[in-house]
Amino acid sequence: MKVVTCFSYKGGSGRTVASGNIAAALASSQKVGAIERPLNYKVALLDLDVFSAGTHRVFEISNASIQQREFCIQDYLMNQIEPGAHARGCGIRFSDDIMGDFAARGAAGNCREDLTLFPAKPDPDRRFVVAKYHENLLLELILELEKQGFDYVILDGEAGIRAMADIAIRLADVVLMLFRLTWQHIEGSLNVARALQMKDKIVYLLPSCVPLVDVEDGLYQEGAPGLAELKRETERIPRISSLNEFTREKSEDIGYFWTNGTCIHDSLILKGGERILVYDALIEGDRAASDYYHIARELSVRHRPG
Repeated sequence: MKVVTCFSYKGGSGRTVASGNIAAALASSQKVGAIERPLNYKVALLDLDVFSAGTHRVFEISNASIQQREFCIQDYLMNQIEPGAHARGCGIRFSDDIMGDFAARGAAGNCREDLTLFPAKPDPDRRFVVAKYHENLLLELILELEKQGFDYVILDGEAGIRAMADIAIRLADVVLMLFRLTWQHIEGSLNVARALQMKDKIVYLLPSCVPLVDVEDGLYQEGAPGLAELKRETERIPRISSLNEFTREKSEDIGYFWTNGTCIHDSLILKGGERILVYDALIEGDRAASDYYHIARELSVRHRPG
């Protein structure tokens, strides 16, 4: 089994949308939409953004539905539920009724029914303090998922260098670092990536929303204020920062997805939908959906379960 953590130095990078789509692509069972070749892995997706939970929304599950659930990730960590019990009974599987909208939109029959989401409750008022023992509890849960035959566990971590983000990174075999092409995103992400490489952690840089797509693609209102300038900046900043040079030097590891042109062009989904895209046959050819699938496929080649 492999553990993959989606991380971002700053928020707004499309990390959660990417984690959901990559998990769904890994669990693909049919050729449809962006799926060129079904990957057919048993996948679990854990929402570890315990202060800003939202992974369930990518699967079109409402906050109210998650609030009604008896046990979520925070409950597991706070109440120290037995890992086997949580792994067996607290995940949301593709076959569950709560996944109805996701299934109806193209995933039915195209995704393994054992794709499992372990959600966090979207409750900003709930008191929760991340402690060292939470890492041990999460490790025990991951080991339990391995016993149950899962091939990949995807961790949707939180943004920034904070306690739960650190835990998600330490638990990972592979870290996918998402960032936007702004100075703060680039410089912070490169610093963290270099530090993780020094600790022998496998890291890949995944720039999002780059380059901004053309107005002709129909994704923006023509003449939108500042669009042309924003597009110029997203092309200029990587060139004059150290990003392009760094990824060229690291083209076989940390810069693999960038130097091969497989960045997530519009992972922020500026078209308006923060959801699973890879199975939607109606948007075949969507660049973000294709890139999510490509990343999942490359993970399955470079980091096979085992």
